[in-house]
Amino acid sequence: MRSASGITSLIGDVVLAGRGLAKAFGTHVLFRDFDVEVRAGEIVAVVGPSGCGKTTVGNILLGLVAPNAGSVERRKNLSPLRFQKLYQDPPAAFPPRQTIRRGLSDLAKLHRLQWREVEKLLTRLRLHKNLLDRLPSQISGGELQRFAIVRALLLDPVFLFADEATSRLDPVSQKEVIDFLIQTVRETGLGILLVTHDRALAERISTRTINLAGHESRDRLHLA
Repeated sequence: MRSASGITSLIGDVVLAGRGLAKAFGTHVLFRDFDVEVRAGEIVAVVGPSGCGKTTVGNILLGLVAPNAGSVERRKNLSPLRFQKLYQDPPAAFPPRQTIRRGLSDLAKLHRLQWREVEKLLTRLRLHKNLLDRLPSQISGGELQRFAIVRALLLDPVFLFADEATSRLDPVSQKEVIDFLIQTVRETGLGILLVTHDRALAERISTRTINLAGHESRDRLHLA
């Protein structure tokens, strides 16, 4: 069995789940009694209109926002660093006055990683080494988003919250980023929560789509 993206349906254990989640800002209720889980090797897409709380769901799962009700369960005995976020705005992942090389080097040193691990990811994402000595503002959005993926994957995540991660990219860059994420899921068993306004993209690459507006879930695994 395979999804539309070709991801195997031999999905692993749950890496992150939200049970009975509710969130409101003042009198505005975004959602209530919302359940979501992401398993290893799975891409779960959350769709819905602007303002319905899609990003808030991902932030709650990562512990960045507190829910008004409900609970979040993570796979036990894992560092919080193995639960990562890929931002809609690529510059958000990088200090604006620091070269890409410095940012990645500091991250590698902090977590006792070898620089060759960075180089492997650069090669896989087709990022030229000359870009390392530029500031975030000096490279394209597509390149910067791929560097953001390098930064996230260096920490060996089991879960990645991709928050509209391709919405500001041109079609070519969008395809490159999506194809790499799918490949990573296949090879490593990474679980991804994909928040997107692009329903066609969600239908094409996810193993399951949840419409937050109505808590409607569609499973697209089918016989190959």
